[in-house]
Amino acid sequence: MRRVVALVLLLTACRDAPDVVLDQARNALAAKDDAAFLALCEPRAAALLTAAPAVVAQSGRVFRVLRDGRPTARLLPDGEVAAVEENGHRAVVVTRSKKPASRVPMRLVDGQWRIDLLEMPQFAEAIGPER
Repeated sequence: MRRVVALVLLLTACRDAPDVVLDQARNALAAKDDAAFLALCEPRAAALLTAAPAVVAQSGRVFRVLRDGRPTARLLPDGEVAAVEENGHRAVVVTRSKKPASRVPMRLVDGQWRIDLLEMPQFAEAIGPER
């Protein structure tokens, strides 16, 4: 039992907090480091974004997975972190700026917090058709 408790403490001590992961993702997008950004995303969304260029090419550029052609800062809300709500294997980072509060959902994946892009309205807007 002590080993299990020690292992749990060790794993949680090595994990970045959800708000730190959000900052890292924002920095990766600002630096146009797609690989670093995708590493901070939940695997299903990362796989979709990784396959995006092939989907666009095969559709004769009719279908664009991302309107901008690559992940951009528009995927994540701006503003300061107002709260972090953790609940087991899920977390939500609440940000506030001049706009109403935004929520960034996260999941624990292999012991690390990852942004769950598929749960975010910004992601749906980014892959939708241009208006």
